[in-house]
Amino acid sequence: MGNAQDGLSRRRFLAGATGAAAALPLLSTGAGLAGCSAADSSSPATGMGGLPTSLEQLAELARQEGRGQPLVMCDLAAVDQNTAVLLNWSRENGFALRPALKSFQSPELCAYILQALPEPRGMVFHLGTVDEMLQAAPPDTDLLMGYPPTVGELEQYLIKGRPRLGPRQRLRILIDSVALAERTAELARATELPLPLDVALEFDSGMGRGGVDSAAELTALIRVLEQNRGLLQLGAVLCYDGHATLNGNALYRQLVAQTAQDRYAGFLAQLAAEGGHLYDEDTLIRNGPGSSNYRNWAGSDVANEISPGSAFMFAGYLGAFDNEGLAPAITQASPLMRITGDHPSVPLTQDTLPGAQEEEVIIKAGPWPGSDFAHPPGMRQDELSGGGFALVAPKGALALGDYVLMRPQQSGDGIDPFGALLAIREGHVVARWRTFARWSA
Repeated sequence: MGNAQDGLSRRRFLAGATGAAAALPLLSTGAGLAGCSAADSSSPATGMGGLPTSLEQLAELARQEGRGQPLVMCDLAAVDQNTAVLLNWSRENGFALRPALKSFQSPELCAYILQALPEPRGMVFHLGTVDEMLQAAPPDTDLLMGYPPTVGELEQYLIKGRPRLGPRQRLRILIDSVALAERTAELARATELPLPLDVALEFDSGMGRGGVDSAAELTALIRVLEQNRGLLQLGAVLCYDGHATLNGNALYRQLVAQTAQDRYAGFLAQLAAEGGHLYDEDTLIRNGPGSSNYRNWAGSDVANEISPGSAFMFAGYLGAFDNEGLAPAITQASPLMRITGDHPSVPLTQDTLPGAQEEEVIIKAGPWPGSDFAHPPGMRQDELSGGGFALVAPKGALALGDYVLMRPQQSGDGIDPFGALLAIREGHVVARWRTFARWSA
C-alpha cells in the first residue's frame, strides 16, 4: 500500500520503523475513504498510522454506520501501532514474525497485516480458509499451519477442493502424528498440487495437547518421511507453549518458556541426528511462541520465528501479560433496543426502589461470550432479569439509537459472529471487509 506523498510501500514503512515505544503513534495520514470494497485491503484509501480512535468516537461511529444492527470494528491505527511494536521486538531479538491469522478472521485484514511484514509469513489454522486468504494476500505469502488438519479437511483440500496456490505462494501442512503423516503421503499421490508437498512437524512443548511427545514417535515419523521423500518435503517445525496463557504470573511463564525450549532443543537434536538429510538446516523454519509468552523466548537459539496473533489486536486477555505499547483494535457494538425502567425494581410488581441511579436496558445482541463491556462506563449484566440481552446502565447514559461497546478477550472469537468487519482510522470508516464464513459442511 503506497503513501501518496513519498511512495513508500506500507510494508517498507512499518518494517523500517525503529524504537516503537518512542516513535508511536506512527505517521498520521488522516482519514481514508469510506465505502471501500472488500478487495481494497491494499489500497492507499485505508491510509497508515494515526491515533487510535477513542471509545466515545467509536460509539458515535457505530451509531452513524451501524444501520441499527450489531457490528464489529477494527481500528487500523491501533493495528499499525501494535504491528510496529512486534516488528521492532522481533527484529531486535533475531526472530522472523509470522502472525497467527486466526486472530483476524477476515481475508482482507489478514492481507493488511501480511503486507506490513518484511516477508509475508502467516500461520493458518483451517484449510478451508486458505484459498480465500491467498486470493487477498501478497503473491509471495508463505503459510504454515498452526493446527494439524483433520483427515476430512485434508482430503477436501488436497483432492476435492482443487487448491489455488499462486506460483510464489506456499502452504506447509502441519503433521503431529505418524498416522497423519501416512495419510498425508497417501493423499499426496492423488493431489493436483505440485509434489513434494511442504510439511511441518509439531513438537509437544510440555502442554500435552498435541505434537510429537517422545523420541520413539519422532523416530517413527522420520521413517515415514524417508519412505515418502518424493511426496513430502520437510521445511518447518513448530513448538508452541500455549499453556503459558493459563496464568499471567511472570515466573510461571518463564518456567513454561524454558521447559518448552529445552524440549524443543531435544527434539531438534534428534531430528538432526536421525533425519538431517531430509531438510536444509540453513532454511529450516523453527516456529515458536505466540502472543502470551514470546518475550520470554528472547535469546533463544532453538526458535527462529514467533507467531503472535492477539497481540496485533491487543485482545483483552493480554491485559495480564506483556503488553507494553499495545492498543486495543477490536470493538464490538450492539444497538440499544429498549429502556425498560429504573433499576433495581421489585420483581412482578415492577415497583422502583427509591433513589435508583441505574436503569434496565435491552440491546439487540450480545454481550458475546468472552467479551467485556467497554462503553459507556458502568455497564453490566442485569442478572435480576436473567442476563442475556438485558443490561444495567447508569441512568441517562444511553438513549434509543445509541450503541453499547464491548471488547473481546480473544480477537478472533470477537470477530467470528459477524459477517463483515468495519476497518476504521481516526474515527472514519475506510473499508468494509468480509469475514470468513462459519462452518458450513
